[in-house]
Amino acid sequence: MGQHSVMRRDCTEARGAPAIAVAAVSLGLPALFFFLLLGDLAWSLKERALPDLFKFQLREFSQDATLLNVLFGALPSAIAMFIGPVVGAWSDRTRTRFGRRIPFLLACAPLVSASMVGLAFSEPLGDALWQWAGASAGMRGRYIVACMCFFWTFYEIFTVLANALFIALVNDTVPQRIMGRFFGMFRIISLGVGVAFFYFVFGNELPAVARPVMLAIAAAYLAGFLALCKGVREPQYPPPTPAQRASLQVLRGDDGTSPWFYVLLFVTLAIATICVLPVNINSYNAISQFGVDRTDYGRAVAAAYSISIVLAMPVGWLADRFHPLRVGFVTLVLYALSMLGAWEFVAGRMSFLVWFVVHAVLAGTFLTGTAALLPRLLPRTRFSSLAALSASITGLLTVFFTIELGALLDANGRDFHVIFLVAGLLASLGSAFWFVVLVLHRRRQAPADQRS
Repeated sequence: MGQHSVMRRDCTEARGAPAIAVAAVSLGLPALFFFLLLGDLAWSLKERALPDLFKFQLREFSQDATLLNVLFGALPSAIAMFIGPVVGAWSDRTRTRFGRRIPFLLACAPLVSASMVGLAFSEPLGDALWQWAGASAGMRGRYIVACMCFFWTFYEIFTVLANALFIALVNDTVPQRIMGRFFGMFRIISLGVGVAFFYFVFGNELPAVARPVMLAIAAAYLAGFLALCKGVREPQYPPPTPAQRASLQVLRGDDGTSPWFYVLLFVTLAIATICVLPVNINSYNAISQFGVDRTDYGRAVAAAYSISIVLAMPVGWLADRFHPLRVGFVTLVLYALSMLGAWEFVAGRMSFLVWFVVHAVLAGTFLTGTAALLPRLLPRTRFSSLAALSASITGLLTVFFTIELGALLDANGRDFHVIFLVAGLLASLGSAFWFVVLVLHRRRQAPADQRS
């Protein structure tokens, strides 16, 4: 690849923190974008397709709402909570000739791909275990579900770590002034993959193609991330600072400001992240209640992603121009009002599909508009460890919330109408918290604005 595959740039910390000394290389930015977006293409294939393929697999053998919400909510959140901060801090302090993020991505990529292969063959492996154990016919489904859960847990462990480190790599290499638009390009690729998958693959013929599609995604993910790690060279980092004891002091800004702003920010992000989970996790299992088949569902997701593609770059520009905090607040308020409206008006097939599209578009707009939020607000020298701490707070709240949500759905006879009410109420709470964070951020910025 040579040095033309490298982007070296100034990584000056906000408020006078030490700069990361780097040198610009001819054609570096286009090459950097190419390899990061290639990695994003591989990431998008996995993120957009595999969770719904697994939901399809699981639904064939289990209708347990609590299990579904644990696997898609509590499990990844618990992993992020307990493992994420450790690996994040380890990565921040790592110094190798390959950088501080790429060695971890190289380790995670083959393990993520191996777990996807295991998921693809969960049913025959479960059958083999069932026959070997000599269990009764009624136990066959449990053995298959156990295999699915095992490989899904394996998948989530390394996916959570790889996703966080991938974002940290972007934060280390992409100039902040275009961060929002860069994440907009990320979203366009991700959504384009989602449109193709849900329109052409996720239909009533899915049982015949699910396994080959999973295997293809596993191969593409491995190839894409190996190419990314080969093509991107990280900037030169200063020596790691001495490790700090775990306390609120590690949350202080580089200018010595109070740590409570970051505490409130992380709690607010957690609530905003959780509010979309009731519909995100349970929408596929809800389709039979509202008379929707797999093809209808796939076309609705494709339509929502198509709308989001059109919005991605404008929303990224708005985030760069007006700040991700402002864009996130407006979007979260709209989402709260929409989900409360969905709870009132969803009654059958068409109304479910319409309000589901509204949910997906607004949730996607929120993700695009706030993708650069933590890179804009957190010190770069401690970005990975602080972002992992944020993910841990989100994880802690998500574990409790998704378990309770699953129990609620099992208790009410799996009436999925309630997911819209829960989403709307939680988004309303998140909007109130977000407004407070927005006000505090403006106060924090006032002294800097006066100095400038």
